[in-house]
Amino acid sequence: MSGRDYYKSGENNVICDQCGFKYKANELRKQWDGLWVCKKCFDKRNPQDFVRGVKDDTSPNLSRPRGSLVFTDEATALDVPEE
Repeated sequence: MSGRDYYKSGENNVICDQCGFKYKANELRKQWDGLWVCKKCFDKRNPQDFVRGVKDDTSPNLSRPRGSLVFTDEATALDVPEE
């Protein structure tokens, strides 16, 4: 017989969800994931679970409107090949 099989008014025997050992109900704690575990098996929730992402600002520091393209129909003396 286990050492937890004694009678205590209002307390029942409970199995730890993680290690499987028998405890009295007042010796177990509810963990963040819903499991009822003993003091040795209890894990605190990782603080990284509560971190929220920050949206990046991807806009450029300096921006200008796109310039218009300028075309000329005139040929200059430099553009005409010599014969």
